[in-house]
Amino acid sequence: MNPIKRVVNYLLEINNAKRTPRTGWHRLGIRPAESISEHMAATAQIAYILAQMENANAEHAAVLALFHDIGEVRTGDEDWISRIYKNKDGAECAAFKAQIEELPMKPAISRIFEEFKERKTKEALIAKDADLLELAVQAKVYEESGFDGALTCVVGIREKITTASAKKILSILETSHMQDWWMEIPEISRAIKSCAAPKTRRPHK
Repeated sequence: MNPIKRVVNYLLEINNAKRTPRTGWHRLGIRPAESISEHMAATAQIAYILAQMENANAEHAAVLALFHDIGEVRTGDEDWISRIYKNKDGAECAAFKAQIEELPMKPAISRIFEEFKERKTKEALIAKDADLLELAVQAKVYEESGFDGALTCVVGIREKITTASAKKILSILETSHMQDWWMEIPEISRAIKSCAAPKTRRPHK
């Protein structure tokens, strides 16, 4: 196959990541659920931030995170229930190898995927922590949006996270509210406090 045509086919395939939902959220009745594309994009940014905090190679950690779930375009995202009956890692690895077959940059992409799966480098550990943190953030948002049970998806995350920075972030996240990001913008925070301040009553003449 023409190498450029093979690249085009790959681009058309990964576009489907935008329409492939994270299955666990569907189990909770969340429609529409986060896609694997949205998950990977957010995970890559978290990985970059974590790597900066951990004095690691931020660009490399972000790239590892950016490709980590791409095999799910073919296999679908496997949740806790389906994993009882399916070998998620085996199926995903097989799908990924087929996806990149004949790509001119196959060796480079293959190394990225393998490094993430093996988790023997600092950047790979950071990328996995970012994967878990993104899950925790999304679960919190869904839970506070009324989807009871979303936080059950993060059971055991604290034990799985390896970096000190990720543990600190998770600890603060657990006591935060999904609206804090905008309510704590200085201009908005001041306005809210001003509106909430008790008004002094004028004395009667």
